[in-house]
Amino acid sequence: MSQPDDPFHFEPPDPPALEKLLPGYSFEALIAKGGMGAVYKARQLSLDRDVAVKILPRELGRDPDFRRSFETEARAMAKLNHSNLIAVYDSGDVDGMPYIVMEYVPGKSVYHSAYNKKVDPAEAVRLVRGILAGLGSAHEHGIIHRDIKPANILLTPKAEPKIGDFGLAVSADAVGHGLVMGTPGY
Repeated sequence: MSQPDDPFHFEPPDPPALEKLLPGYSFEALIAKGGMGAVYKARQLSLDRDVAVKILPRELGRDPDFRRSFETEARAMAKLNHSNLIAVYDSGDVDGMPYIVMEYVPGKSVYHSAYNKKVDPAEAVRLVRGILAGLGSAHEHGIIHRDIKPANILLTPKAEPKIGDFGLAVSADAVGHGLVMGTPGY
């Protein structure tokens, strides 16, 4: 069991607390949480649209490597504009917590949608083509994702794939030999 002072224990702030820190957003719900951060569904008040806000715990925000990874994700995603990639609208730091404001994708990940299920081969090909189109766009912009897996691909209500989580992304110029990044098995 993790302890409150454990660096991987993270209790995300409740939505009203985040609204005080980011008053331009109306926070509706916590969507997902892990030791490395949390994602909330929110309403961007100025543009009257749903967004997802990803925050990093303060403890990790103080770590230069994690902060750099988080900022890399925001910058990498912000450079991209493709229907199969989750769009980034803003990023910053509030009260020691780095955050990214992204396109809200109502739906589940490919992992949650297809786990232990048989997927029609034609549907699988359609999904893979969309994923490859998104990755191709990222590569055209010189960005390598480095952590493609079913949990990092969301499906819209129309079952269109959208790639997210560019936390391990790097410039194509920075890719070297010998160091393997990403999730084992993928």
